[in-house]
Amino acid sequence: MPMKRIAAVIVSLAVAAGAFAAEARKIEVVAKKYEFEPAKIELKVGEPVEITFRSAGTKHGFVCKALNLEKVVFSKDEPATVTFTPEKAGTFPFKCAKFCGLGHGGMKGEIVVSP
Repeated sequence: MPMKRIAAVIVSLAVAAGAFAAEARKIEVVAKKYEFEPAKIELKVGEPVEITFRSAGTKHGFVCKALNLEKVVFSKDEPATVTFTPEKAGTFPFKCAKFCGLGHGGMKGEIVVSP
């Protein structure tokens, strides 16, 4: 009988730990005329993250090929969310993926993942 209780407690703790581990850190990035704010996003390896992109004006996009994050497009009234868990440390550049004007080419940022 005590072994069944111990097993039940272990299962309950494992389920609870999994629920806490799955909670993603939420970050908001605002795109405005030729810049992201913040332009540098700092994360840790294995840390689940949910980044919501919002626009202060026109349509913008986001892509980070180095982390295999696919292109998303967002506007003032339609934010976009990217959810992932970084698996390796490093500095990974991202950029605007929707032409937004003459300064579009300079609209960049970086995701810095530490061990």
